[in-house]
Amino acid sequence: MDAPGSMRVAEFSIPAVPDDAALLDVSLCGICGTDKHIYMDQLKSHPFGMPTRFPIIPGHEVVGTVEKIGSKAARRMSLTGGTLSPGDRVVPVVDLRCDECVGCKMHPGWASCEKGETYGWGISSKDPPHLFGGFAEKMYMLPQTKLARVPDSVPDEVAVFAEVLAVGYTSVARISHSMQLAGDGSSFVGDVVVQGSGPLALAHVIAAKIAGAHRIIVVGMPEYRVEFMRRFGVDVALDASKMNREERTAKVADTIGGEGADVVFECTGDAGVVEEGLSYLKPFGCYLVAGIYSDTGKTTTLNVQKFVSGRYATIVGNGGQTEQSYAQALRMMESFGGQMPFDTIVTHKFPLERHAEAMAVAISEQSMKVAFQP
Repeated sequence: MDAPGSMRVAEFSIPAVPDDAALLDVSLCGICGTDKHIYMDQLKSHPFGMPTRFPIIPGHEVVGTVEKIGSKAARRMSLTGGTLSPGDRVVPVVDLRCDECVGCKMHPGWASCEKGETYGWGISSKDPPHLFGGFAEKMYMLPQTKLARVPDSVPDEVAVFAEVLAVGYTSVARISHSMQLAGDGSSFVGDVVVQGSGPLALAHVIAAKIAGAHRIIVVGMPEYRVEFMRRFGVDVALDASKMNREERTAKVADTIGGEGADVVFECTGDAGVVEEGLSYLKPFGCYLVAGIYSDTGKTTTLNVQKFVSGRYATIVGNGGQTEQSYAQALRMMESFGGQMPFDTIVTHKFPLERHAEAMAVAISEQSMKVAFQP
């Protein structure tokens, strides 16, 4: 992608792989909301104000097979220990860390590196070895990359969702930590509302359900995605396009009863839903913002006293996931694959040559997860 809306197929030479690097054979790469924002020129910056470093090879939701790996990298890159070998199926941790800046030293494991090197948007493809994104047949792994090994029982069509599910896992972990700090205990058995019905919202539904949420309500659109959520055992799925705010709020209150939801996850990417989401909360509840990952320039207003200080609400931001959460997401897939239809999440697959069609389907939202299959 040379610029927003300008995507083409290009060819690069297969690079040599030194002792501290690796080369992946990409099996699948999902199209993320961030990829869509970049493509549609809706993105001003990424977390911490980082720019998109055009030209890029987009794509960061990757599963692939190790094709080549140096001897140092085989030991150093393994996220969960042991030694990696050619033929191993892996999911790369896409946010790189220099381990030298304040962000890396003070927040180990988090995507807080001041260099902002992230596969798919934060490393330009203009210089060799070029292959720094997942919309490609091969992907070059820099020395500081971590690779999470995919369990044998988790197929590629499921593992490609690991990066997204890792965000949901991290959100639940942050909420649990906030509850401990607030003195509300560490159990996660309350009522949950998820705003949104796309892949990120689904990841939060899955993580909350596995964590023991009592009841889960989804408020999203369009109808295709709202109905899709029902497959994963949500208690109520509301199509926001068919109800006004007052009707949605009344339905949520009627379903939960009592004072409101314990936790609300924002997974829409739309700042305009924040006040409504806060209105769903009970006193001392937690509101977590996960969907507004990129700065699109949109702002919002809200009655702070009524919805925040007056309710003793806790507001938490989550701009991604930890390195460790990738392994946890894959374990969730392995452990709960027989209870949840993970294999239905990827609804459309396209070759790279049909990139315009793939992006159109993803943007239309008449899909759940759209993926490239090089």
